[in-house]
Amino acid sequence: MTRARLDSRSREQVFPTLVGAGVPTLKGWGAAVSAYPRAVNVRHAQGLLVSLVEETRSMTCLSVCVPVLFRKRKKPLVPGNWIRFDGHRLVAEDFVVDFQGRPTWQGTLTQKDVKGFRASKVSLLKEALLMKGREGGFLGLLRGDKTDNPFVRKAVQVLSGVQNAPTPAAGLKVFSSLVGLGPGSTPSGDDFITGVLLGQETLTLLRFGEAKAVAATQETMIPWPAEKQELRAAVNRTNDAGKTLLCQALRGHFPNYLIEMLRSVSDAEGKEEIAM
Repeated sequence: MTRARLDSRSREQVFPTLVGAGVPTLKGWGAAVSAYPRAVNVRHAQGLLVSLVEETRSMTCLSVCVPVLFRKRKKPLVPGNWIRFDGHRLVAEDFVVDFQGRPTWQGTLTQKDVKGFRASKVSLLKEALLMKGREGGFLGLLRGDKTDNPFVRKAVQVLSGVQNAPTPAAGLKVFSSLVGLGPGSTPSGDDFITGVLLGQETLTLLRFGEAKAVAATQETMIPWPAEKQELRAAVNRTNDAGKTLLCQALRGHFPNYLIEMLRSVSDAEGKEEIAM
């Protein structure tokens, strides 16, 4: 359907369970680029992916939880369908998603999320990642053994360069070369950077003494300058999914599944209790 016909058509009104805080700020047009049983990704003109999802666990700052869209419909969203971003609503061919008065989801960390986090939880998280982490990607960084994975070898070189950089700004420039590196719909390098940003945000929420103790357990720490311009500029080197993830993380917004994982780390007594 053309944009002109989309503008003039009458349609069903549906209401979301949650609205990501970043979605109402978008204006203009987008098109569905991928559709799954529980999610549809819409590429906005800015190159960011806005996800319509069935479950709250899949929420991000750029997602809308609309369970009704994933029940049996005569005409579900499919790749190529146009969507109009209209501030307080999304307009599709057969329906309008109305945001007014609906709960907003920020995806920011609070002290409640890290209440039980302490230095001993860092090693617990590492054990859980080694036990439950998916093969491939950057899992080899945790194992510390020799690998034939070229992405892991590159990541090792990059992190070594970060530690040897003369200034935090220079280190960040080196670190930004991880953007877009590796396999996956979201490249592994982007996932890794997001994890580092999540860790940084966690440290800022911990009490000073506990934050210092957590930092002391790490052989290597990423020295962040106050501004992350090199990293912000690098996001255009990755794909749409990676760009969307990084743009949110650089603003302190994280996917719900990562926040849930952090909460489970804070509460866990054993690695088996950590949700991944």
